[in-house]
Amino acid sequence: MYARDHDHLIALMREHPETTPSTFLGDSSYASHLYDHSDVRRLKSTLQGDPEPKALERWGISPGIWREEVAMALAALSQKQSSTR
Repeated sequence: MYARDHDHLIALMREHPETTPSTFLGDSSYASHLYDHSDVRRLKSTLQGDPEPKALERWGISPGIWREEVAMALAALSQKQSSTR
């Protein structure tokens, strides 16, 4: 089951703490791409800025969806990091 949004992702991660967080990100989603190609520090910084026009165009997403996808990737990576400590 893929998360619909950030809140749903958080709920899924709480319900299934034994499952790798990336499992809940859509396979070809921007969030999944960020999860695979970024890190927590970079995503925190990205989330503080404006949506990246190139990403919006490439992924065919709106600024609101961009922000949601970045937040989802950040939550999933943060959860992964905390579970490996």
